[in-house]
Amino acid sequence: MNLRKPSRLRRVVSTLLAGVIAIGCSISEGSGSAKGSLNVTDCWSGPYNLEPDFFTASPYREKSLVIRIQRGGDYQNFSDGLSILVDDIEDVRSRLGETLAVDLPPAVFPLGEASVPDPNPAPASASLFLQQTCRTQNTALYAVDRALLDENGECFGEAPPECTATSVPDTRIGTSKITFTKLFNGVIDEPDAADRLIEGSFDFFLVDPREICFGAAGAPPRCRGHLTGDFRFYFQRGRPGQAFP
Repeated sequence: MNLRKPSRLRRVVSTLLAGVIAIGCSISEGSGSAKGSLNVTDCWSGPYNLEPDFFTASPYREKSLVIRIQRGGDYQNFSDGLSILVDDIEDVRSRLGETLAVDLPPAVFPLGEASVPDPNPAPASASLFLQQTCRTQNTALYAVDRALLDENGECFGEAPPECTATSVPDTRIGTSKITFTKLFNGVIDEPDAADRLIEGSFDFFLVDPREICFGAAGAPPRCRGHLTGDFRFYFQRGRPGQAFP
């Protein structure tokens, strides 16, 4: 299968992170949680608790924001954590307290498919990286707006229907959501603590992008993880949250 989605998503996040190297980002003490269950082939199956204690935020041109919620302060390549991308800070700040959709970024599309603009793209995207737990390639799962659950509403069970499946009951669809109650305004030198606070909660249904039926109108990808949690920390200008050469 030709895959464009995961590679392009990594480039989107990498580009944003690279863009903030010169201006610094946040390494901040905070509080948060992320727990639920995972079903990752050859890695983890069962209850999972991230137990995050490391929080960073990286703004890009006061427009976008990458939030990283991680266990431990090691390099991302050796850690477990969540990366949340807010595409439009101003838009999300105007919708504080509102439940927002989470999905793959609108610029991400499968290889060989034409890029069709989404008239109503999700305002946030998220991925779970498992480099510490799995220590293998392809250890990232992505939050989507439609993930296939089993008959018990869980991320386990039988294999998903074929891509040619025409319908799936709503009771077997998991929908990722996030709610921000506070969000940093993206201004690096912001003096007001209230505008540097990042606070929210989430409910993520995670999938392996290799199982997405690209270009098909059939069943959504099989749910490989379900995590709920929250976070609260202040943006503090400093050196990047990960060392760079």
